Amino acid sequence: MFEHLMPLLDSPWVYLIVLAAVAVDGFIPIVPSEVLVIGLGAMSATGRPNVIALAAAVIAGGMAGDRISYALGRRTGRWIKSGKLAHAKTRAEQALARHGGAAILLGRFLPYGRLATALTAGSVAFPARSFRLHTALAGAAWAAYAIGLGRLGGATFEHAPFLGAALGIGLGLLLGAVHTLVSRRRPTRSAAPAAVPAAAPAPERELMSVGPR
Repeated sequence: MFEHLMPLLDSPWVYLIVLAAVAVDGFIPIVPSEVLVIGLGAMSATGRPNVIALAAAVIAGGMAGDRISYALGRRTGRWIKSGKLAHAKTRAEQALARHGGAAILLGRFLPYGRLATALTAGSVAFPARSFRLHTALAGAAWAAYAIGLGRLGGATFEHAPFLGAALGIGLGLLLGAVHTLVSRRRPTRSAAPAAVPAAAPAPERELMSVGPR
């Protein structure tokens, strides 16, 4: 991917590609926008692409994709009843009810969380103005996270940007895998049956049966 993008690193087209990839990833979560942004973040350690322009493209793409998902949620959110997205949507509903707009910020970092939260916000008629504000904050936080991972890899392998990109992407995948494992274990612990009180001793039951009513 990055070999094909190398000739574009000095071109404004690279920012348009990033904006489009991050936007589409908001409602079709199969586009590898995280890989793209982390990799370009590593490349930016060499001075190209421009890190500020890259961050602006990521934030703009994030807001655009979230707005589309919000609109889709208003029309079709109630029909999502099965699969991983339905599970994520249920969690998003609980998070929105409990935390409000902060759930939009947190959902940006969870698997399927961005799409599920935006769809749910639309389906429950979450205030559009508050949604736009929190998606802007979420986009800025995620841009800092993804580009920061790339810059960390780029700084580690200053003279080998491809290795830096690989390190940044590997860290991102590792963090995602850790979160997935934690999420899978949490329901298991919470679903453990509560202890059942032991039955009262026989004499005690007899006393209870003859006592005043």
